[in-house]
Amino acid sequence: MEHSNKSFPEALKEIMKKKDAVHRKLASKTNFSFTYFCVLKKRKNHPPMETIKSIAAGLEIPPEYFLEYRIDKLTRLLKDNPSITDDVF
Repeated sequence: MEHSNKSFPEALKEIMKKKDAVHRKLASKTNFSFTYFCVLKKRKNHPPMETIKSIAAGLEIPPEYFLEYRIDKLTRLLKDNPSITDDVF
């Protein structure tokens, strides 16, 4: 599966449309409310990583699909291994 380079709300809308997923069905798979999905699709900042993982599991996609998840993973890697940046710069 390709990765999205869009913000979480945009990527969520896009993948739900591609998978023909409806809020209520996804809500039952993730234990999040229907209302929470409506909020997620309108919010400016990304949800916690655990939420992204749960939604990805409910959609049966890797969490790496979401740009925010990939950025968070890279940030943690760089914080834990600052010497890696020496190779880049």
